[in-house]
Amino acid sequence: MDSDLFYFCAVVMDTSYVVKFIYSGEAATVPLLHNWSFLDLCNSIRSRFSDLIQGNFMLRYIIPPDSTSCFLESEVDMRMIFRNLVRYNSDFVEVFVTDLPPISESVVSNTVCEDSSTMLEENDYLGCYRAEAPKSYMTKGWESYIHSEGQKFEGGVVEFRDKLRKYAIEIGFSYEFVRNDKKSKMMGSKVVKSIVLDKIRANPNKKAIDIADEIKSDYGLDVAYRTVWYGTELAKTALHGDEAESYAQLLWFSEFVMKSNPNSRIAIEFHRETHRFQRMFVTYGAWMKGFQSCRPILFIDATFITNKYKGQIIAASAKDANQGLYPVAYAIVDSENKSNWRFFFEVLAEELAKHPMRRVTFIDDRHVGLVSAFPRVFPNNPHGFCFRHLMANLSDKFPAGSYLKDQIPYLFMCCVYSRTPEMYEFNMEILRSEGGDIVAQFLEDLPKENWCMAYFNGERFGEMTNNLAESFNNWVLPLKSLPILDINDGIRVKSMASIAARKQDAQEWLSELCPAIEKKLKENLEVGRHWRVSRSDTYVYEVHCQKYNSMVNLETRFCSCGEWQLYGFPCSHALVVIQQHGSSPYLYVNELYKVEKYRETYSFPINPLPSISKPVHDFGRDAVILQPPLTRRPPGRPRKKRFRKMSKKTRVIKCGRCGKCDGHNRKSCTAPI
Repeated sequence: MDSDLFYFCAVVMDTSYVVKFIYSGEAATVPLLHNWSFLDLCNSIRSRFSDLIQGNFMLRYIIPPDSTSCFLESEVDMRMIFRNLVRYNSDFVEVFVTDLPPISESVVSNTVCEDSSTMLEENDYLGCYRAEAPKSYMTKGWESYIHSEGQKFEGGVVEFRDKLRKYAIEIGFSYEFVRNDKKSKMMGSKVVKSIVLDKIRANPNKKAIDIADEIKSDYGLDVAYRTVWYGTELAKTALHGDEAESYAQLLWFSEFVMKSNPNSRIAIEFHRETHRFQRMFVTYGAWMKGFQSCRPILFIDATFITNKYKGQIIAASAKDANQGLYPVAYAIVDSENKSNWRFFFEVLAEELAKHPMRRVTFIDDRHVGLVSAFPRVFPNNPHGFCFRHLMANLSDKFPAGSYLKDQIPYLFMCCVYSRTPEMYEFNMEILRSEGGDIVAQFLEDLPKENWCMAYFNGERFGEMTNNLAESFNNWVLPLKSLPILDINDGIRVKSMASIAARKQDAQEWLSELCPAIEKKLKENLEVGRHWRVSRSDTYVYEVHCQKYNSMVNLETRFCSCGEWQLYGFPCSHALVVIQQHGSSPYLYVNELYKVEKYRETYSFPINPLPSISKPVHDFGRDAVILQPPLTRRPPGRPRKKRFRKMSKKTRVIKCGRCGKCDGHNRKSCTAPI
């Protein structure tokens, strides 16, 4: 092909350029953007002139008044065009492109190419050793942060310094501040802060090591872990503010919450002389009203706060009609001591007394301070202990690897779930004979009325564990590292959104029972489909199972197995009888399991606050400004995870040589083989 001349020029328009393409007597004008790559330029040329053959043309450019032509073959040359335009204070650039003559297949050319199929195809034969395609990193846009003399930065010196650092990292040069002769740290914590702001906003507990890996993947940069850690801390401070100032805004938060959410209660206690925060109690009017449509059971537990000033969140939670978590009240205190537990229970008792009286059952993990404070405030309320905590405590009293360490908890569980006094006595006799003095001593100060089904003196609805409290701990987990104001407001927002979402979901339910309860009903029906039923009286039946018989009284809602009375939900025996009787199972299910009660629970919304960033100085001259509590930071890196009981996750060491589980391993094994 004969060589043809190609020519184009670019002039400045606002902050971008205009490119004029001329080829074989034809011309076209398009804008030249600052973020254009060399490939973008080639694609634009080929889109305007169809006669050009891909990979068979070469570019040269001239920037007047300099008449020297330069090659234009790569991204580096493309960036030099923009630099020289600024350097020569020129408004346009001239580029000449000539078509290359045909070449033999044995010659490897340096021609412009978009598709790798026009180049030597060695990669196709290298298999797993073939070269990887170049990755486009997120730092690509940094090269356009600084593009012309006289450029203005709306964010002032802060924006300029941030963009200068990133521009220097991408282009590849270092710089010095002339005023103080301080060398830039390039990819320092401030740059990391600007990168991770959105990530920390979405997930405040994101780990620094994960952020470092993402920076490596997205930006192609190696950043020290310490730099990333400091950058994430700066981002948290920028998003959530100073933690000490957060305490000063608690009184404002309390005032506006109770004003915008009637019948809510926020009680804050602090030292009168120093104004240092001591503890606070929070409940919303919507929570207390909604709790009246839940089962009268409160699950009590505490979880650690991991921010600068530490502390603990004490919470009381309930289950809605669909077995979902429903928060009722919480308190933020410095520790789980008797004084703080009594403060929490006293304010909770005052709030419960404002509503129709129900005999509320409390279930907890038997913490020392809790057990001491509870009977002083709720002397007549049923108090249940979580059997999993009791079983773990009992298991800890036996050596690892012994037969009794696994057997005793099983026997204790049989006692816990005994539904009749006779069954309890039978199982307890076996437990005492197997466990000996250790079990006897463990049961001395453990009244059976607090943990055994057969002797519990309140409505427990089959709830034998405190697992729901653990669900609350996981629910607030993303908030525990935030300042105290953000913890409180985060709980408010999460609950507000949850109430609205569940209210919307319930509008679509067509069954009389909630989905989780409907599923349980179907499972119980399936169990007894093959059982025979004999009628004794109008409402009394006998159910013939495979191994035993049960007596069911529909009028009193009684089954001799005890499950119906304990759960408030028909057991398999009762459901078989209900079908035989020709009644609807829904008539015999407790009202607190039905969709109507679920909708009542979530019919009380939490109202939004007008603002959560009210300045501290707006409290007024005479107002009390709360100060953070005096805490001493422990040595080392702050812990983000709580210490778990060894009993919750026990690792049994099994010898790989003899197979025994008595605490030794293969290396220390002395057994003859």
